[in-house]
Amino acid sequence: MKTPTSLQDALRSAAETDRGLQFFDRSGKLSIYPYAQLLIDAGKYAASLRARGIEPGDTVGVIFSTSYAMVQTLFGILMAGAIPFCLAPPRLGRGSDYSATTARMITRARAKLVVTDDSILNSLQKVSSIVPNQFIGVSELNGNETYFYEASSNSPAVIQFSSGTTVDPKPILLSHGNLIANTNAILTRFPGDLKDHSGLSWLPMHHDMGLIGGLFTAIVGKGNGTFLRPEDFVLRPGLWLRALTETRATISPCPNFALKLCTERVTDDELDSLDLSSWQIALVGAETVHLRTLRDFYDRFKRASFNYATFTPVYGLAEATLAVSFSDPALAPQAVLFDADKLGQGQAEEKPNGTEIVTVGTALPGFTIEIRNSKGEPLPENCVGDIFIRGDSIMAGYFDDAQAPEWLNTGDLGFFFKGNLYLYGRSKDLIIINGRNHDPSYIEFATEGVPGLRHERTAAFASETEKQSEGVVLIVERDKSDQQTPEILAQLVRDAVAEKTGLIAESVHILESGEIPRTTSGKVKRAEARRKYIAGDFKPIASC
Repeated sequence: MKTPTSLQDALRSAAETDRGLQFFDRSGKLSIYPYAQLLIDAGKYAASLRARGIEPGDTVGVIFSTSYAMVQTLFGILMAGAIPFCLAPPRLGRGSDYSATTARMITRARAKLVVTDDSILNSLQKVSSIVPNQFIGVSELNGNETYFYEASSNSPAVIQFSSGTTVDPKPILLSHGNLIANTNAILTRFPGDLKDHSGLSWLPMHHDMGLIGGLFTAIVGKGNGTFLRPEDFVLRPGLWLRALTETRATISPCPNFALKLCTERVTDDELDSLDLSSWQIALVGAETVHLRTLRDFYDRFKRASFNYATFTPVYGLAEATLAVSFSDPALAPQAVLFDADKLGQGQAEEKPNGTEIVTVGTALPGFTIEIRNSKGEPLPENCVGDIFIRGDSIMAGYFDDAQAPEWLNTGDLGFFFKGNLYLYGRSKDLIIINGRNHDPSYIEFATEGVPGLRHERTAAFASETEKQSEGVVLIVERDKSDQQTPEILAQLVRDAVAEKTGLIAESVHILESGEIPRTTSGKVKRAEARRKYIAGDFKPIASC
């Protein structure tokens, strides 16, 4: 059969196989839905949406937790010719501003309709009061007719929102061609025969790694895909590893924090029942990859037959559809110790006992990556600069300003060293001290191991202006379960940062759990944290 030109075309092709989607629930029950069934069921939803007046090019929101109904709704919208966008359900939304943030995103995407699970419809009334008559429960999509809209590769496919770590989430418009190109590029990096692979993901589908890396890649690759609800993973991290054991999935993505959560919370009894020998590729991305976290996970789970070479650090961003570069899946993660002072001056040089950075490998097929200076001029290897990318997966543009860039400025800093790409933080988050640049993620990670907190609940930022600072401020959430005195905790944080980075924090502030702003995927929003700090919105329980 010809290469699919659209997502619904890819589903039609996958429906000719005996494969499909599986959903692993909290009790360990596995529900199986063949792609052939999804094609029919989504066609019925498409017909219902058309009967409600949804036309090709209309935008339709999707607010569910991970479920077959969500996937059926998503593909029903696509098969109606409309443009879906996925938003976090209330349970996964962070902070008291969930309703206002969700309403802004619905407005920016100009949604004609928002479809949600009946069980959470009542929880969305605050949002629907801002945008009335737009919400319907999925049970209202019913009927026996089917509909299938034939889209071209240039047709708009989905809107996905940027992570919102530095600014409000932006609506990114992706074409069917973008999605097919990126999923196919990802599939080329998987070793052996694709028929021998299957995927498993608990990542939320309002996040690009969950939606594109988990769902769309499985369908385009015609492979079995297993899914857990993200809230079930957070409640019981071992459930993810249990699902890998039982389904024998070979590919599963995992942000750094998920590995740490499993290392800390999976019990010895759970561990004794696990077999992770089938897991070949653990795509580690979405946040800075720290080798120590990978080593700790391996040390904990090697007795469950986990192979350290399974870890595959990757790099990507929503504006590039998803993936931009992969490290070599056949090799263990590669890290280099770099001179921190030289990095701060824009040069990458090796140094014993330096800053350890993990490579995210080389560009996927179809991508070109350049490192540029502030004037936009390409830089040679070993020079730190802005990461620019070009390729078929680059977004069609932002939905409210659909101009596809020839070269995309990712907003990330990085460099090439011996042919491999290394990341050095977000340019807008960069901390400048005495003329040297510092990646805040490495300052935050220096708090790893301090009792009474988790480094992923730490935000480091400049104390003065964004362009020239004189010191570093750290705000830290304490762990509710720990009895450490807040005043002692603040001093421990200061000492750890000084020991591991050589930087003396201007101030350290301890907050109660849940106060630091984060995105719906769990990333710290440093810029917003800095704004709240300057405005005096935080109420520290201890400072030093």
